[in-house]
Amino acid sequence: MKFPGNETSFALLCALAALAGCTSGGSGSSTGSADGGPPVVLSPKGKVLEAAENQADPDAGASKAEAAKSERVDIPGGALVAGSTPGDKGRDPVLEPAELEVKLGDYAIDRYLYPNDPTKPPLTGVSRAKAAELCEQAGGRLCTELEWERACKGPEGTTYAGSASWDAKCAKEPASCASGFGVLGMGAAYREWTASEVLPIEDMQPRAAAVRGAQGSAVGPDHRCAHRTAIDPGASAQDLGFRCCRGAPNAASIPSPQWEQTYRRVELPAKELAEMFASVPALSTLDREITYFKEPDDVNVVLARGDAGAAPQNTVLTTSPLLWNPVPGEQIVVLAGRAAKDSFVVAFYRLPGDRYRIASTLVLKDEKGPIALGFNGYVRKRLFWATCWDCRGESGNVTYRDDGRVVITQK
Repeated sequence: MKFPGNETSFALLCALAALAGCTSGGSGSSTGSADGGPPVVLSPKGKVLEAAENQADPDAGASKAEAAKSERVDIPGGALVAGSTPGDKGRDPVLEPAELEVKLGDYAIDRYLYPNDPTKPPLTGVSRAKAAELCEQAGGRLCTELEWERACKGPEGTTYAGSASWDAKCAKEPASCASGFGVLGMGAAYREWTASEVLPIEDMQPRAAAVRGAQGSAVGPDHRCAHRTAIDPGASAQDLGFRCCRGAPNAASIPSPQWEQTYRRVELPAKELAEMFASVPALSTLDREITYFKEPDDVNVVLARGDAGAAPQNTVLTTSPLLWNPVPGEQIVVLAGRAAKDSFVVAFYRLPGDRYRIASTLVLKDEKGPIALGFNGYVRKRLFWATCWDCRGESGNVTYRDDGRVVITQK
């Protein structure tokens, strides 16, 4: 199995099981053969971000709550970068926007979960409508989800409330953990209703209520300020509470991503690709003279080496880089090429502003290729690579897993 940043020798003889994960797009999904329009022109900007798996975790340490000067916190108006960065651990691209920049006006938010009294436990087990009614009776309103997220991320925009990393002690003592604005227990031990909606995605996500936070037993990444779930507004649970806000409600909201064409050809000059490689440790040692394989000549070479002599029905083979949309809200660039005596298959997460983050790499040492990429427009979560079509040891898969990780395997 290939994980981001690793290399594997092309001479590897053991068989690696191809990961599952192919799904057909619903009736609302756009598929096609990647020939339905002009190529997408990419213009990479800045250094490529390291894969989340290869980044050192920040020092753990929850923020300590200051003495509560009041039971309400004033949040000044300002900018919020909502959501998360593609490739972040725990990110759900269907629900979490990619670095969405919004401006919010000022408002006030309860320091504690309702009833906003540190001597009483949070009220849970009520529907969203009941939560909104109770906030109204208290002279406030249910917070919008972006108000909740800004209060959680604080003025510094931290990943977790008041911290760059998750401290499990916050789940046991939520009142001891404060966001940068001094709001307590956000994302620590309870899920929280918001007044916002998760907008529908055709054949995938019905309209639902937006819920923030996580129960104490949830895995670390679920406690991120950007973590978002979609729940029936009439539901109730013992770990589901709420807090109230005051002031005019902010109208900013999170749009839902929609299905895109599964594969599109892209143009990415080899010179710019070499500059991207230079900032990726697993690729920086490759020769800077990077070239793409030729089409259709090199595709025909790959097919001729295989026993079948032709690609399966509905499968397209190409040497062009591809822009891949495995699920709504996720864009991944997959490409193959040669650097002197080595060949490679690489996948990048595409970030806003034409920035990129490494997703997965496969370097074939002392192999000049050619390599072709193969895809079926109706198979959303998997494509193929090969130097010899469907030959063991000379082909494999590029798979998008359910946890949002991209894995390149050799079979």
